[in-house]
Amino acid sequence: MRGDGSAAPTGLAQPLTRAQWLAADLRGRVLSGEWERGARVPSETELAASYQVSRVTVRTALKSLEAQGLVDIRHGAGTFVSDFGVSLRAGLQELGSITATIRELGHEPGMEWRTIETHAATADDAKHLDVPPGTDVVSVERAVLSDGEVVAYSYDVLRLDIMPPGTAGEVGRGSLFELFEQAGLRPKRAFARLHAVQSADVGWGSGRPANGLYLLLDQVHFTPGSQPLMWSRTYFVEGRFEFVIIRTA
Repeated sequence: MRGDGSAAPTGLAQPLTRAQWLAADLRGRVLSGEWERGARVPSETELAASYQVSRVTVRTALKSLEAQGLVDIRHGAGTFVSDFGVSLRAGLQELGSITATIRELGHEPGMEWRTIETHAATADDAKHLDVPPGTDVVSVERAVLSDGEVVAYSYDVLRLDIMPPGTAGEVGRGSLFELFEQAGLRPKRAFARLHAVQSADVGWGSGRPANGLYLLLDQVHFTPGSQPLMWSRTYFVEGRFEFVIIRTA
């Protein structure tokens, strides 16, 4: 529970440190517009008392938000919401569930599962997931929605050999990140490539853009033990999901 009596973010507390959990909660409050652009957020002392954590934990969480470009820490003055903090959509440096990001931004996330299939790993699957060809994997095709509009099409391949028995039957019942979290395998890092793509072969249904323009995020997610866990090719529909890159001197 937070110090103000509200619940902690569901599905986040177990695998994260207190500072990471606090950073996630404060990020949600910034993105929801609780504090206006340029507004001073509560002091370290106030946040520590509200969340019942140490000032060191608060300081670590705030530095994480500063690295994401959400706040500016001004020594001797306090911490302030950055000029673009409340309009930030998704930073490419961030690793997390698209569903959670959409919800943080005040929209209603949705997922349409097109196919879920267990099969032998192809040569490409094996290369990206570091498994022998023929190893059982699960391939998923899904559309990601925000307020009922398709914002991305994702093609994912999951390893089964390091997941608990019965995992294949759980795919499609919720966020993949939540599934990994329940298994104690929430990805801690990913190796990603970004490409601009124009293709008539990506996507399906009425949400497919007429111009076929996408931003492809091609990435391999790794477990806390640095094992490849999932190879994802997520095609974000151009103009429907905004990414940013925070660059600092």
